Amino acid sequence: MEQELPKQVFLDGCQQVSSCLEPMGFRFAKSGPHVSRRAGDWTFKISFQSSNLNVAGEYVELTVHASVSSKELRAWDECSAWPAGANEWVAGGQLGNLRLPRKWRTWNIAGPITRQAQISNVVANIKTIILPFFERFSAPQELAQEVAISDVPGFERPEHAIRFVYWQLGRETAENCISYWVERLSSREAFRTERDMPTLPKNLAFGSDVSNLARIARAMKIGLSL
Repeated sequence: MEQELPKQVFLDGCQQVSSCLEPMGFRFAKSGPHVSRRAGDWTFKISFQSSNLNVAGEYVELTVHASVSSKELRAWDECSAWPAGANEWVAGGQLGNLRLPRKWRTWNIAGPITRQAQISNVVANIKTIILPFFERFSAPQELAQEVAISDVPGFERPEHAIRFVYWQLGRETAENCISYWVERLSSREAFRTERDMPTLPKNLAFGSDVSNLARIARAMKIGLSL
């Protein structure tokens, strides 16, 4: 019996998941592959990913990611002193990281016998984890209040949390948010030292919470008394 090609198994799986989401207003794009839905300024996207380690008949990985974007946030970036390039991305992550405790989730849809059960489980997880995450943006200021003082899935990077809070609620609440993240650093002194350097690069640094918090503090004039 000829083995099914992993790429085709993956794409067929994406289409089956997507067909279950169509009644909720999502539209499938094979080029992603992903599904997306608009709600006012918000764009909600569910993207599918596979692996270069797939083996025909044995392993075909299906991984699911979610993201929220906003043209209004991009416009805010352009008009503010935010120390990064303007973009529409607001929040999101891998499905397993959109709940606490975070745990990377993948599915193996290679087996013809177990495939439908796996796909049903993917859909169930999207409905119980991703769709409620999207729904939170129907009340963005309430969400921002929570993001300002706690670890909220989808906002695990401090720069994402502070940017969202400042955009939605302004400087005073952004002060609370940067304070929350500075308190979580292993060394407050490292943050203070970098923040108070005579010269400091304006753009955010990839993967460095200390550097990014210091640069945000300087650029946005928050966290200067921490």
